[in-house]
Amino acid sequence: MLGKFDCVVAYMPIGVVVRSICPYLRGKWVDPAVVVLDKLMRFAVPLIGGHHGANAVAEKLRGLGMTPVITTSAEFSDGLCVGVGCRRGVSSDDILKAINSALDEIEANLDDVRLIATIELKRNERGLIEAVDRIKKPLMFVPVEDINRMDVKETKAVKIGVKNVAEACALFYSKKKELILPKRVYGGVTIAIAR
Repeated sequence: MLGKFDCVVAYMPIGVVVRSICPYLRGKWVDPAVVVLDKLMRFAVPLIGGHHGANAVAEKLRGLGMTPVITTSAEFSDGLCVGVGCRRGVSSDDILKAINSALDEIEANLDDVRLIATIELKRNERGLIEAVDRIKKPLMFVPVEDINRMDVKETKAVKIGVKNVAEACALFYSKKKELILPKRVYGGVTIAIAR
């Protein structure tokens, strides 16, 4: 049942929602986002899929006077944002080597990383998903239209309809909006790092 939807917005107690959806949950990469509204419709609480649409839906509900209650770790921790672009079918090992090589260039390591970001078009890129699962960091996706509104230089990515991938994705979720490693190419993987 849940698999038919990208996002479910539930107007009922969280306990009821949890018990109702549990039998249908399959995994964080396939489950839809779920947002729960409180009885007075003052709060929008992303229950699952915060980084996969629920946080964005809760933010949109702000327009109706609700306060989004965002609890995902990426919003509360400090650290580096690693922007990743990759060729289709690249392996998780290649992606991890590229991330580690880029971090070595700035004398940082995985403990310094707050999140990994890439373009929405890579939502189903198996190698990237596996790599990020292995390092236990949040993977955030940036919509093409958001990147194309950013003040970033155009790259070869314009061929797929987007101005830039690695640098734009790193900057999009960074707190200081400071690019500390411009894009580097490591085989079939492009990495940029921002803070």
